[in-house]
Amino acid sequence: MSMSIGCVGCGSMGGAILAGLAASSLDCTLYGHTRTAARMAPLEAAGVTRLDSAGELARKARYVVMAVKPYQIEALLAGMAPDFGPDTVVISVAAGISIARLQAAVGGRCPVVRCMPNTPALVGKGVFALCFDDKVPAAGKEDILRFFSQLGVCLELPESRFTAFSALIGAGPAYVFGMMQGLVQAGVTLGLGRKECRDMVAALFEGSAVMAARSDTPLMELRDQVCSPGGLTIAGVNVLDRAGLSGLLVDAVLAADQRGVLDDWYREGGFIAALERLAVTCR
Repeated sequence: MSMSIGCVGCGSMGGAILAGLAASSLDCTLYGHTRTAARMAPLEAAGVTRLDSAGELARKARYVVMAVKPYQIEALLAGMAPDFGPDTVVISVAAGISIARLQAAVGGRCPVVRCMPNTPALVGKGVFALCFDDKVPAAGKEDILRFFSQLGVCLELPESRFTAFSALIGAGPAYVFGMMQGLVQAGVTLGLGRKECRDMVAALFEGSAVMAARSDTPLMELRDQVCSPGGLTIAGVNVLDRAGLSGLLVDAVLAADQRGVLDDWYREGGFIAALERLAVTCR
């Protein structure tokens, strides 16, 4: 049965979601609404129907993806709420907006889903964490998991694990690009061309990732398979071990997680509540 999927906000992430679905084999009708008409041109060429208002999209699409800035989403949803039907499911990819805030914004008119993607979703290789409102029907959950799986890897997580997911997977591309840049810099230092270094390093990471994904072999064993006794690889690996590369990566993820927890606390009113408690105590 064909699904109807609409996206409000067709910038980088929203546009990538629609483009990926349009290019997939999924049986679906796609709608898009965005303030910048030029962004819709390539999507329309791919088969997406442009709609003139968010309200019209809310009436036509069963699954409504909200790919707008976090500061915009609650007001937009409140304005769209009268147009949501009982079968509508709202899916937010806005960072940091909790299920409770989404539920409040739609006024309880329809179930909501919180989705956290990472930037490789822009090239169809994303990782998506999804947290479902208890009111999302089983068939709806199956549909949503199916269409996000067209865009990469998707998994269901409790909302309490979203900050950890963001620290590891959401921020992960930054860690990976940092390591890639270091290898490119090393290659240039050895006299190789910058472009060929970048191309080779990108292929190195892609091939290594495929090897890891296709095998249950422990990662350290895969590493050791490259290290011949007395060879050049083990000499380089020894330097990384002395520098504590694994520990640095763990520390980076834990620092990101701590910052995320603090951001969530501020965002959900923890700072204001603390000030109010302090004011009461000081009276």
